[in-house]
Amino acid sequence: IGENTLLEAAILAAYYSRAKMSSTVPVDYTEVKNVKKPPGAKPGMVIYEKFKTIIVTPDESVVKSLKQE
Repeated sequence: IGENTLLEAAILAAYYSRAKMSSTVPVDYTEVKNVKKPPGAKPGMVIYEKFKTIIVTPDESVVKSLKQE
C-alpha cells in the first residue's frame, strides 16, 4: 500500500470515528493476518498485534474530494 493511500484511509477512519472533532487522532493499522476475533466476543470486537500508528487530523475537504473520485 502506498503512503498516500494509507494517509487517506487513516483520515477517513478518523473522520468517521467518535474523534471527528479532535485535532489529532491516532489510527492503528496492521495486516489482516494480525487481526483475530476472540472466542465469544461481541460482533465487531477484534484484537490485533504487530501494528503501527499514524497520527492524522480529520479533514472534511479530503473526505469530500475522495467521495468525488
